[in-house]
Amino acid sequence: MSIFGSMTTAVLGLSAQSKALGHISDNIANSSTIGYKRVDSAFETMVLQSSQRLHAPGGVTAQPVFMNNIQGSLTQVQSPTNIAIQGQGFFSVSKLSTQSTTSGTVQTQTGTLSASASYYTRAGDFELDKNRYLVNSAGYALNGWVTDPVTGQLKKDQVAPIQVSSLIDKPTSTSQIELSANLPATPTAGQKIPDSSIQIFDTQGNPRTVNFKWRQQAGNDWRMVIDAPGSNTKPVDGTFAGYPATATFGQNIAGVTAISQVNAVVISGQNTNGQDNLRIGETYTVTVDGTNYSLKITSDNISSIRTYSGLAGALANQINSASPAAPVMATVTNNVIHVTARNAGTPFKISQSVSGASPTTNTITGPTTTAATSTAGQIDRYSFPQSQIDVGDVYRIRVQVGGAATSTTLAVTVTAQTYSNYANITGVVQELANRINAAGLGVTASATGGVLSVQNSTAAGTITATSSGVTNSSSAANTMTGVFSTANVAGVRQSRTVTLTGTPGDVGTLYSLSVNGTPVTYSTTGDELSMEDITAALANKINSNTSLPVTASAQGGVITITAKTATDPAYTQTMTGTGTITLAGASVVDIGDTYTVTAGGTTYSLAITAANHGTYGTPNAVMNYFATQINAAGGTASVAGGVLTVTSDATATGTVTNTTAQQFTLDQTCVAGQTPAHIGLTFGKTPETVGTLTNISTALVGTGTAVSAATQSAGSAANVTFTVDYGFGAQQVTLNMGKYQKPGGLTQYAGSEINVTQLVQNGAPRGQFKDVVFGDNGNVLVNYDNGRSKVIAKVPIITFNNPNALQRESGGVFLESEDAGKPNFNDPETNGAGAVIANSTEGSNVDIADEFTKLIVTQRSYSANTKIVTTSDEMLQEVLSLKR
Repeated sequence: MSIFGSMTTAVLGLSAQSKALGHISDNIANSSTIGYKRVDSAFETMVLQSSQRLHAPGGVTAQPVFMNNIQGSLTQVQSPTNIAIQGQGFFSVSKLSTQSTTSGTVQTQTGTLSASASYYTRAGDFELDKNRYLVNSAGYALNGWVTDPVTGQLKKDQVAPIQVSSLIDKPTSTSQIELSANLPATPTAGQKIPDSSIQIFDTQGNPRTVNFKWRQQAGNDWRMVIDAPGSNTKPVDGTFAGYPATATFGQNIAGVTAISQVNAVVISGQNTNGQDNLRIGETYTVTVDGTNYSLKITSDNISSIRTYSGLAGALANQINSASPAAPVMATVTNNVIHVTARNAGTPFKISQSVSGASPTTNTITGPTTTAATSTAGQIDRYSFPQSQIDVGDVYRIRVQVGGAATSTTLAVTVTAQTYSNYANITGVVQELANRINAAGLGVTASATGGVLSVQNSTAAGTITATSSGVTNSSSAANTMTGVFSTANVAGVRQSRTVTLTGTPGDVGTLYSLSVNGTPVTYSTTGDELSMEDITAALANKINSNTSLPVTASAQGGVITITAKTATDPAYTQTMTGTGTITLAGASVVDIGDTYTVTAGGTTYSLAITAANHGTYGTPNAVMNYFATQINAAGGTASVAGGVLTVTSDATATGTVTNTTAQQFTLDQTCVAGQTPAHIGLTFGKTPETVGTLTNISTALVGTGTAVSAATQSAGSAANVTFTVDYGFGAQQVTLNMGKYQKPGGLTQYAGSEINVTQLVQNGAPRGQFKDVVFGDNGNVLVNYDNGRSKVIAKVPIITFNNPNALQRESGGVFLESEDAGKPNFNDPETNGAGAVIANSTEGSNVDIADEFTKLIVTQRSYSANTKIVTTSDEMLQEVLSLKR
């Protein structure tokens, strides 16, 4: 081999490494290109001649090796129109500018398809362009099998660029409603089961409402009403003759007039020296229903109280002015407090007590005498050792001066009026001194504390005799004694019960009660849940008429009518006689009676009221009233045993106007109403069927369109079909409530409230284009703002027998080549084709680290080849130097 041959081989080596460097640079430059497939280098030896005897180096050449079948990494992205292939295969894409003018065929596993200007790529970063084609970043449109707009089936006989042309979704009228719910076996009393409502769509896509109204008629029987507002035809419509209704009267309980309880409290004690023996420190208490009304005798108030009668008045005032008000009123007669219940028929408990000071036994000691002197008269001194004084005490001093023929006694009586002036024994001693000095007895008296000094006013004068004495008030204790007067009589108001019967849910059922001839009427609305609701409504009607003498209450379907006032049947009383008038009849008189007596030309009248019945509740009390009135007018009258004797007028007469018993009367009228049209639902009671739907009856839908299936055997569909018409023609809707005698669908199990678990329909309104997305199975879906989606195409995955032999073009696309074989159009994940991964893109399969390693090797190989050239040149220089 010549030197020139070696140089040629080195140059070929430089050329091969240059090509390898180009492959590496291409890979590094496209390391971030979506779907890029790297190019490796394959070096091939060029042999000119080589044998055992002779070898002539021929050189090397570098060929590209395409890695089209190597998967790049997948990256999840936010764009819903970006897709990637996981596994083998390519997307079919077209140049939009040429696809309409270029035609041809492509071979698939199902046959030959027409395709125009078909390219293949792994770059799946598709977005909608201005014409709503799915175009990747290189400008290639995605091809796919499109959906037939009429049949909705994929047309797999051709592929075409996928274009979103369905911007409006046609409305779909509702034809099916699916209902799953549990109706409560024991609904909450007094609470209506809420309506269940669903929005459906008519044939024009307009939203409409269908309401399902529920009513439990019995334990396992329900009424269902289907209401379709706006429809010209009604699922349920009309009425039927209602069920019977009655009103039955119960026992009549007569009224009894309430009588006020009256008790008397008598204050008793001794009277000494004309004084009621009230004592300082005593506390007088009247207790009514646990509340104490007390008065303590003090030196400050004893002068205003003075007597037992005054004490009674003070206690009565305290009771009457109490806040909060006492349950009784108090009046006073001398030393007696009359306590009367404020509310007739309401009893009270009363007690009384006296506590406090004991009486003091007062004494006077002395005299202690100081003899007369030439300059002063005789002095007698008396000591009063007890300081406490009592009302009624009398303190006496007898004085006789020498030469006087008689003695003079001076006394001080402690009274209630003067008690505050004396306060104690010092005041009494001072008063005695004052009275002695005022008597002109020739002596001078002075008081020092509890000592009284009496001195002859003349020098050397003597006192013949002095003495003292005390008359103490009675030591007997004061008392308060309770006296029963009139027993309480609890008033009973007349009452009568009325029991109503009927069927809740009927409309226009008339219940009328006439009270004393005044009718009160209630007509049912159909919204009542039970007879309790109906009786409560009629009771409210009665109570709203305040002119009626009764009130009403309702409980459990029974109304109780009660009189507003408590009155009893009238007791007949008579007044007979002239001059001597006898009141005869019952032992009590009635509230409302009027009694009249005419005597001495004057007519006296007494009307018995609830306020004064406690005082004048007996014939004797009534006659005492007239005797008092006649005597006060100057006449003379007395009463004995209910007989009034008018001494001053033998022609006196009396009359009685008896009250009438205040009893009410009742009458009733009932008229049956109408039963609204409805669908009957029956739930099972046996262990096998309990809680499940066993029967649907549309016999009472009236003129409605609802019908149920004739076959209602176990396991068959529990459907009700009805027709609505919103002005665009008849629209049939089927309500599916599960299966007969099977759980699920519509049931009735334990609970107090309805529980709707599913209420859906299959209609939809007109929709506007919202966005386009890919499904993982390769479907291209258009989403609309009505919530629906439509498949407009499907992305096929194209495989080749030798994908690495595909011809490359700019933009990351490949063209079919003879070495690659024919393209096969496959559904994703079939026949070895990869899967379509939505919201993802495939990166390049270039490994930068590996490329850098190959770059170093290539650089070193290139440098080594340059050394061959340099060495060959130096050897040629040596050859040329031989001629020198």
